[in-house]
Amino acid sequence: MEYLDFFNNVEKIEMFEPLGFVLGLPKTVVFSYEDVVKLSGHSCPTVAGAYLMTLAALKALHKDELPTRGNVKIEMKGKKADGVIGVMANVASFITGAKEEDGFKGLNGNFARNNRLFYDKKINGEMKFTRLDNNQSVEVSYDISNLAISDINFNLMQKVISNRATEEEAQLFGQQWQRRVKEILLNHKQNAIRIIR
Repeated sequence: MEYLDFFNNVEKIEMFEPLGFVLGLPKTVVFSYEDVVKLSGHSCPTVAGAYLMTLAALKALHKDELPTRGNVKIEMKGKKADGVIGVMANVASFITGAKEEDGFKGLNGNFARNNRLFYDKKINGEMKFTRLDNNQSVEVSYDISNLAISDINFNLMQKVISNRATEEEAQLFGQQWQRRVKEILLNHKQNAIRIIR
């Protein structure tokens, strides 16, 4: 997949990775928007929103301290199969290490990643992040409905998804789509995210 230049301008997320470190890897790991695009297989407003929500929640919970991977529990408002809930959870899980019951069970009781991701929770935000070392939590929501973001041609979109678009039309649609994602990530990241304590 050919990545776009603006991906490099999106703020990265650095985390202390204790499991990797004890097994001989570098002490920290850095996640980029490009990384979650590779995970998801595409770049869209939902993937961008999940990345921004995770970034904002980790900043709110850790201030200037480096977040510890595996030390966060994530709760999702919706059910796993609802809409884009699974897509958002996958992004947050990838970055934080939080997994469901099938996650890594740990080494002698340490470094476990399982039972840290839950769905269908009664929360106000779309996602709730809780630090496991001090039980501090923050909820985050994502809304771009009132932001001034470039339009896309929905007639063109219909042609693309129904395989009726020419190569030029498909390319034009892709450019319009990524322009919207770029604006969300670089111009509106503060306004798109709401922190609920």
